[in-house]
Amino acid sequence: MPIAIDVGTAWLTSVLLCSLRIGAMLLMTPILDGFGIPARVRILLVVALSATLVSFLPGIKPIPYDDTGSVITAGIGELCIGALLGFAAQCAFAAFSFAGNLLDQQLGFGLANVFDPMTRAQSPLIASLFGLLGVVLFFTVDAHHALLRGIAYSLERVPLGSGPLHVAPAALAGQFGLVFSFGLLLAAPVMFCIFLIEIGMAVVSRTLPQMNIFMISIPVKIAAGMLLLTLVVTRLGPLFNKVFASIFQFWERAL
Repeated sequence: MPIAIDVGTAWLTSVLLCSLRIGAMLLMTPILDGFGIPARVRILLVVALSATLVSFLPGIKPIPYDDTGSVITAGIGELCIGALLGFAAQCAFAAFSFAGNLLDQQLGFGLANVFDPMTRAQSPLIASLFGLLGVVLFFTVDAHHALLRGIAYSLERVPLGSGPLHVAPAALAGQFGLVFSFGLLLAAPVMFCIFLIEIGMAVVSRTLPQMNIFMISIPVKIAAGMLLLTLVVTRLGPLFNKVFASIFQFWERAL
């Protein structure tokens, strides 16, 4: 049995407002950037998702607006809400990049930069690798399904056109602080082992001063770091889940 959709001015306006919220959220997150999806495809994806939510999500009804000024005001509010939701996701993915930057400094990869598709800028090797790993894990643990449910939850809790949310600065600062706490936790095992290797190299340099420890320590740290990273990353599953869970916990508090 075909489903009838009342396509009118109110429906189109609601789809536009929903698209602004979802588009602002995705624009601040690297979820789609890591796969090189063209901009037109992203726009069609956002519009299709918005039309589906407005048409079939219970409790979401098209809202008519009388004048253009009301639509513009509501659109600005939706952009603010989407940016707030995207901020939480951006902090979670930034934790992966921060952990990669810490390891780059420890292993000596900080001098060599590669193109990072996540930020569209030059980034150290392991930082780019960790950023792409975060996106892959996001889809691997089915966090994208939770993201869709979170978008629907935001529409139910904060209807379209309700205006921007008022979130306490302490909540924003706490979410931003997770970048450093989770980043340190992700990099801590390898950093600690590399620190022990540097102590051992320092002892060797004092015992054998004629040995060029600087030239020897670099390949040793790189080989040990990559081996340790390979062994440790398979044990960090619970921590990955906590990083992604922080996104939706912030959404629940903010909404």
